[in-house]
Order: sequence, then structure tokens, then C-alpha cells
Amino acid sequence: MDLNEFTLMVCDKIKEYLSAYDFDEIYEREVVKNNGVIYKGLVISKKEKDAAPTIYMDYYYGLYKQGKSIDSIVRLIFDNYKDSIKKLEFLEEHTNDLMDYKDKLFIKVVNYEKNKLILEDCPFVPFQDMAITFRYLVHKDERGVSSTIVKNVLMDSWGLNTHSLYKIAYENTGKLFPPMLKKMSDIISLWSPREVFIPENDIYVLTNESGINGASNIIYKEILDDFCQNKSEEYYIIPSSIHELVLIPKGLEEDADSLKMFIKEVNKYVIPKVDFLSDNLFIYNKKAGMKIV
Repeated sequence: MDLNEFTLMVCDKIKEYLSAYDFDEIYEREVVKNNGVIYKGLVISKKEKDAAPTIYMDYYYGLYKQGKSIDSIVRLIFDNYKDSIKKLEFLEEHTNDLMDYKDKLFIKVVNYEKNKLILEDCPFVPFQDMAITFRYLVHKDERGVSSTIVKNVLMDSWGLNTHSLYKIAYENTGKLFPPMLKKMSDIISLWSPREVFIPENDIYVLTNESGINGASNIIYKEILDDFCQNKSEEYYIIPSSIHELVLIPKGLEEDADSLKMFIKEVNKYVIPKVDFLSDNLFIYNKKAGMKIV
């Protein structure tokens, strides 16, 4: 069963669960996500409502391929729908009230070139070959993070400009998603069997406690300067995905060309397209700042 067939089957079954809810239509739509990646969505709409929950089927199709039954998946989707309805009701009531969002605004760094179309309708700040975008946090728990990008229309309704939005989101991001720095060897040890030998090294991974959108730390000079002071005066930064950065002291690995080749190979064959951030290698020095190698 392919994704289209799976979606049609789920669409038929979910109607039974929704019989007690007031809805008018269930239909498919394609949603453009980060880097232009297209996800298949299932929309459950009501005529009197401008907004409707979109359930992304790619994730649930993955569960199906892992062996979960259709019935158990439909129950998960139904629970997701109920949660989404509550979130939408909140958003409809508070969309224009900045005070309801001020503490939930945060930064997400994305690749500029691959998101040019999305960025036409959104405030952003250019940063190297990337773009600093702004999102508001809808939900965060042990299951993950739910957020929505801030568009120009919403920013204008709050009476903000890009500069003032940046200041608010910059201060919030570290509070909502505290940064986390760990040795690469410590992270690998979590994935590897105990009997595998893991060499000690001075390569570090910079992310955040949730492990989501952790590469946004690349804009925080105080974090990068702290690494200079405590670990290495000058170091390479590999933007391995939107979720994390790899920091390599320059004295440990002098062959920048090999690192650049490594980045492109990993981005091409390993990193999911939706998580891609940059093909470039950066070098950071406290005095000189950051530049592309």
C-alpha cells in the first residue's frame, strides 16, 4: 500500500470516529514545509471556521510501514485532531493579542535559498547563507514541539516590525529551548552498544535540550564566544542540520577541504531534505567573528 492508498483508507475510517463531531468535509492537501519539502495532509474542516486542522499523513504512514495497525493509527489521528481543535480555538481567540504570544515567540534558522518562496510572506533576517525566521510555540511536551511561522500579516497586527520581533524572539529562544553542548563521543555512546570502543575527542555538538531546531544557536555570539574561551580560540562550525551544529577546534582538524566535502556528502545522502541547513563550512573566532571557509 502506497501513501495515497493509505491516505484514502484512513480518510474513510476517520469519518466513523468523527461522527460525534461537527465537521463538513475531509480532503487531502499538499503542504510546503521547510526547504520546500511537500507533505501530504488530511484536512478536517467546518464551514463556519476559517482555519482547519491539517493532519500530516507521512508520519502515520511511517508508523504503518513499521507494523502499526490501521485502527490504532486512526485512533492516534483522532486524538491528534481533538488536540488540534483546542489549539485552533485558542489561536482564533487570541491571534491579534501580542501579550498572549510574547513569551512564546522564538527563532528558527533555515536555509535562505531553499525557502525563498515561503519567506516572501514572512519577516526574516538574513544571516550568512541562512535566514533567521520567527515562530510562536503552540505546544511543547515529551512527544515533541508544535509551532507556527509568523507571517507579515500577523506581525503587522501586533504592531511590530522585524527588528522588534527579533529582539523578543532572541530573548525567548534560550528560555524556551535551553542550549546544550555535549561531546560527540558522549552522544555516540547513547546510540552504540556498550562493547563498541568510542575514542575520546574534542568534537562537540551544540543543540538544545529538546534536540529540535538547535542549530539556531549559531546566531548567539555569547554561546560561541564561551566555547572560544573554554575549549578553542578558533574552531570550525558544521551546520549538520537545522537541529544541531558540530564544533571542531581548528587545531584538531586542519583540512577544511575534507570537511567541506564531508558536509556535502552527508547533506546529499544522510540528512533528510526537510532538515537541511547549509552546505557551507564556517569558521569562528572571538575577534574576527564568523565567516564561510
